[in-house]
Amino acid sequence: MKVVILAGGRGTRLGGDQPKPMVEIGGAPMICHVMSCYRKYGFTDFIVATGYKGEVIDSYFRRNISPNVFCLDTGLDANTGERVAMCADYLKGEPFLLTYGDGLADIDINKLVDFHFNVGTAVTVTAVHPPARFGQLVLSGHDVVAFNEKPENQTEWINGGFFVVSGDFPRLKSWEFEVLPWLAEHDELTAYMHTGFWHCMDTQRDVDELNQLWAEGKAKW
Repeated sequence: MKVVILAGGRGTRLGGDQPKPMVEIGGAPMICHVMSCYRKYGFTDFIVATGYKGEVIDSYFRRNISPNVFCLDTGLDANTGERVAMCADYLKGEPFLLTYGDGLADIDINKLVDFHFNVGTAVTVTAVHPPARFGQLVLSGHDVVAFNEKPENQTEWINGGFFVVSGDFPRLKSWEFEVLPWLAEHDELTAYMHTGFWHCMDTQRDVDELNQLWAEGKAKW
């Protein structure tokens, strides 16, 4: 199975002028770390759906002689659903793995794939707990009885961005806000629960945290 990586974003919240997946973590572009999450499980063929400054991403992989990385120009202003559809058309109906160029995890990709095909829906999304960013006050009335700096007993789940796609889906603009809700409504979306490490890269704070994990030898992806 090939791995499709959505890498068309501008990364405006990071304040730079480069494609978001090219922001460096530990001296290497973020997208290379994302690829490593898959390579360790034997998935080594990648299609990178580029957009904003896609030539920068394409040039990087050409310079580094990466024969199993193909950059597909999906347009400057295409939304995520449109980029996924273009990649699906390129793959001519083959099942594929799908992720974003700005998220890392220690997901066992083989287990994710097995789960998907055992369930049999069109798409499987990996559900993760969002990282705890703030301390939690435990209250009794107006009294603070405890303070948990970063509570781990979270109950909410969010889209972790690691998908398996093997069935039809509607060609709509937004993957997150249109395609996935449509699939859920039609019982074609299943969640694979992942309780291990997951971290996105949306802000400079995220970049700093990921670089710190790398520098301290605590990178779990």
